[in-house]
Amino acid sequence: MELTGKVAVVTGASSGIGAASTRALAHAGATVVGVARRGDRLASLAGEHDRVHSYVADVTDDTATATLAGWVESRFGACHVLVNNAGASIGRRFRGPDDVADVRRAIDLNFLGTVRCMAEFADLLSASAPSRVVNVASVAGKLAAASPAYAASKFATVGLTEAVRADWARRGVAVCQLNPGLAVTEGFPQSGFVESRLGRRVLADPEDIAEAVVDVARRGSAERTVPRWYRALVVARHVASPVYRAALRRAQG
Repeated sequence: MELTGKVAVVTGASSGIGAASTRALAHAGATVVGVARRGDRLASLAGEHDRVHSYVADVTDDTATATLAGWVESRFGACHVLVNNAGASIGRRFRGPDDVADVRRAIDLNFLGTVRCMAEFADLLSASAPSRVVNVASVAGKLAAASPAYAASKFATVGLTEAVRADWARRGVAVCQLNPGLAVTEGFPQSGFVESRLGRRVLADPEDIAEAVVDVARRGSAERTVPRWYRALVVARHVASPVYRAALRRAQG
């Protein structure tokens, strides 16, 4: 799909992968609506490119996401690409009742935020077909190598994406799964890896992931892992489960 002249919406656009994806889509020729809670960051981002527009909204709010979809339809008349990127690392361990709140927060933002946006934009995406949904999940949604709350929310995102892809494709909407590995962003500083020469080699830049977002939006790919070599870890998790589980136990201490 050629992106020039198309309309894209990117959530979580105020920093990191979302901001980089907004810039990359605009550079590819799309008109992009950057969505986030921090209006000052969005205004600065919109000031960088005349094809970038800002919209302040919280994807954990049902009314806000419905209003967002209505605004995009009334302002631009179409939505060809929806990038569900809003998310955060929430919680550490899961050991008892005190940790339930972290799981709720992670699910509400990282998973249900995607659900809300997909639901509200569904008809507009179908009317704009061919169109794309790019759900930014995570390698942690395949390997559970993260906090339990975060991993659970990303596993749910992966499951939803795979479960609806065939049905939505019948309406001309390709639902795509993008699984970044470790990346240095404001919400994920990766300090332990950045301080190590070897650790820095496994990190991806937000710009690398943004390039993958653009490529997936063009191709309508079912799944993409960034960096690509992380895919080997996902394969190993299934074909060599005992080795994977042993490594996970060691990593978790």
